[in-house]
Amino acid sequence: MKNFLKSTYRMYRDGFRSMTVGRTLWIVIAVKLAILFLVVKMFFFPDRLQQDYDTDAERADAVRSELIKDK
Repeated sequence: MKNFLKSTYRMYRDGFRSMTVGRTLWIVIAVKLAILFLVVKMFFFPDRLQQDYDTDAERADAVRSELIKDK
């Protein structure tokens, strides 16, 4: 198992070292994913507690009430 992991690591390491165009493509993919996740987080997952409540005590009470609420 250890030999398999070592040979797999070496294969990927050597493959990424010898890439020219591929390295640029991986950088583009990484940048696009980072931008995508940042945009998704900003627009689809707003901080409701920060918007709706002014103090930490109010936020804590809201979370507590949601956790113990019957559905």
